[in-house]
Amino acid sequence: MKKYHLLFLVTILFSTSTVFSQDIKSVKEQRRQAAKVDTVYTLEERSNMGVWLNQRVNEMSLTDEVREEYDAIVFSRIFEMSRLNDKDKHYTDQEIQDKFDEVVDNMNADVKKILTTEQYINHLENFAEIERSVYKKFDWKD
Repeated sequence: MKKYHLLFLVTILFSTSTVFSQDIKSVKEQRRQAAKVDTVYTLEERSNMGVWLNQRVNEMSLTDEVREEYDAIVFSRIFEMSRLNDKDKHYTDQEIQDKFDEVVDNMNADVKKILTTEQYINHLENFAEIERSVYKKFDWKD
């Protein structure tokens, strides 16, 4: 009889520890979900924008070296932009817009250093299309 009580007690202890570990995971999962990025564009929209931008940049006739540097600058800045609306940053809509404009200005200053005047104008025209799209998606005013 003692054996059954001990077995019963051990079973209860293991089952409660399992329940507590599931609660801990769900709390962690809830935190991750709360801070999850609320993306502005669907995967298809991002893909289409990427193809469009790549075609436009190809038209700029950059050398391999300049193209590599250009892509590094633009994609790192686009990544920064994509993280501005993370929920864990607690930015207001106006703060997101201000920070977005700041990142765009910094990107433009960086690429201006490596492009010819004609290429830089082309870059500004290309990225203006993306900016208008973001402004429209967020319903921002100029």
